[in-house]
Amino acid sequence: MALLRSRGAASPEALEGALLAGSRSTPEGRLLDAFAALKALEGGGVAFRVEGRLALKPGEEGSLAVEVLSPYPVPVRVAAEGGLAAYLAPNPAQGTAHLRVRAPTGTAPGAYRVRLEGGGAWATAEVQVEALPARVVLSACSGEGSCRSLVLPPDGGPFRLEGLSPGTYRLLAFLDRDGDGLLDRDEPWTEAQVSAPARGVRLLVR
Repeated sequence: MALLRSRGAASPEALEGALLAGSRSTPEGRLLDAFAALKALEGGGVAFRVEGRLALKPGEEGSLAVEVLSPYPVPVRVAAEGGLAAYLAPNPAQGTAHLRVRAPTGTAPGAYRVRLEGGGAWATAEVQVEALPARVVLSACSGEGSCRSLVLPPDGGPFRLEGLSPGTYRLLAFLDRDGDGLLDRDEPWTEAQVSAPARGVRLLVR
């Protein structure tokens, strides 16, 4: 504490926070680290530690443990990349908090970051969004606008739609690469018009 105090004027709370922020976790408790405490003091005595990294698929949600080392609860600003939804609970935080992250349906695969800021300190959480397996979506829409859909394996295959009223239907088949259930601009597709009941309809997605 005297060493920290000798490096400049600081409040007792900041000095205590620097000791906590610079300490290391051991099986016996927290071990003080003078050099790390001096570095933490430059940030006002607050530090964040993010435990691990998160792997999600589009439409999934997960959490990471975040250690907020500070002598007082710190309001934390959370900013996520790429349209990810993220929040910290509790917030303001002190001690262990949990960062909840959701990858909305349609999120592109890739590496994203969630930035945490508060009390002059900051940290980033790494989030890897994984690709969903490709699938073929087949929908049959009547002239009135009602639709029925099927999900087929990536290689396609035989399909059967039952319970359709007689009439004309638009069949749309496409390779749903991002798993959002919607036809996107770069996804291959094909369509055909048939009159139900019908058999032997062939759709080739290129």
